[in-house]
Amino acid sequence: RIADQGIISLGNALAKNTTLECLDLSSSSSLQHFVPITADGWRSFFTSLRNSKSVVQDILLRGCGIDEEGLAILADALNNNSTLKILDLSKNPQVTAASWRRFFTACLRSPKSSLEGLFLCENLAEEADELMADLAGAIAHNDKLEAIDLGENPSITKTGWSHFSRLLCDKSSIVSTYESNHVINYLGAQTLPPDLDMLIHLNKHENKRAVAREKILRYHFRHGANIQKIHDMELEVMPHAISWLSRDVYWTGRERSGLTPLYELLRTLSSLFEPKNTAMTSTKRKRVVIGCPHATKLKSGFA
Repeated sequence: RIADQGIISLGNALAKNTTLECLDLSSSSSLQHFVPITADGWRSFFTSLRNSKSVVQDILLRGCGIDEEGLAILADALNNNSTLKILDLSKNPQVTAASWRRFFTACLRSPKSSLEGLFLCENLAEEADELMADLAGAIAHNDKLEAIDLGENPSITKTGWSHFSRLLCDKSSIVSTYESNHVINYLGAQTLPPDLDMLIHLNKHENKRAVAREKILRYHFRHGANIQKIHDMELEVMPHAISWLSRDVYWTGRERSGLTPLYELLRTLSSLFEPKNTAMTSTKRKRVVIGCPHATKLKSGFA
């Protein structure tokens, strides 16, 4: 393993480098055989990530012995980096739960983060479920991070995974489901709870609007439920909703999720299909339903 002086020299070299894209400092040996890298070493190394000419895309620090101070320095450096895509911090169990929590908040919550893949295997032993909640909260509005490898973290329980189920599909309302995370599509090679596994599968679809649509249909309009919510929409929005329900998007290869709710909706809107002279004498559908605070958002979502 590279020692403190070596990491400082490497950092100095990287500060001038404009071609290196992948750097692997992983170790497969026991940490007890190593002289730990100090904060000065990590600072020198991670400062290179601030270089505007840096093209480093992958940094692998699996089992490297990074400590809490080093992790904090890394988080700060990543806030000023726009090239790093893959970061492997697996097998660094010496980092405390408090330090991971600060890293998630400082790095992943930042709109400047460019990370697409984060590896955290064999790290979450202490307060695993609480850390899952913090991690899910940190990436709630992150639209770049697609993969988080949480494999080999047996301390994560059903409660911990439930935070990610809610992240990927907040079922509290239609708007909340629409605004859920539709990007995360990999959580590691392990058996996930069935509902989370299904959501991960949905998120693999490239069309994120279609992903949001499918989640809304599955959790809010299954078997014709909640049709009244569309029935009571503003008349300006309703045509968009009807078109949205009838889109030809196949997920299972056998059926379209929108057909059943579309059928149930049209059954309740029979007055819209009455002969013209009958419709003219009826005032039942002339009213415009107002007071829908999310009408504009829903209309854009149906686009």
